[in-house]
Amino acid sequence: MKRILYFSDSKLPLAALAGAIHTGRLPAEGDLGQSQLWGQPFLNIKNGEGKIVSLGDDEQGNKIYALSVKGERGMVYRLVESFLSIYNIPDGELNLVDSGVRDNVYLLAGRLLCGSRFLAPIGYSLATVGIRKIYGRLTQWVLDVKTARSNLP
Repeated sequence: MKRILYFSDSKLPLAALAGAIHTGRLPAEGDLGQSQLWGQPFLNIKNGEGKIVSLGDDEQGNKIYALSVKGERGMVYRLVESFLSIYNIPDGELNLVDSGVRDNVYLLAGRLLCGSRFLAPIGYSLATVGIRKIYGRLTQWVLDVKTARSNLP
């Protein structure tokens, strides 16, 4: 069993969306319904940043985690490597997977409007449009992670 930690440099937890696709909580193909998307417990648009989220196991029994932070990307790598060293976790037991997927204007506007009680419905709609625009890249990222992992010696 391995641990896979999806990581993204985004205000919205895009890494958690990728992890949910990886575990099958969200579909890799087909239409993504708004209720299906916003029904995910990790998608707290107000407080989702900077916390590691456990998303369950994949079909091979690997533990899937996600972390979305905004700031210096290198710091996350240094922190994870430090904890691996401190707790004597062997190399290869944790795969840190960086998305490279960034927030788009719809996600940023949606997150901003979700902070207002009266504008939150518009914010969620804009965020949904933003997620749909990058969902193909997220599913491709997950496929790449699964393919690379399955091809490891």
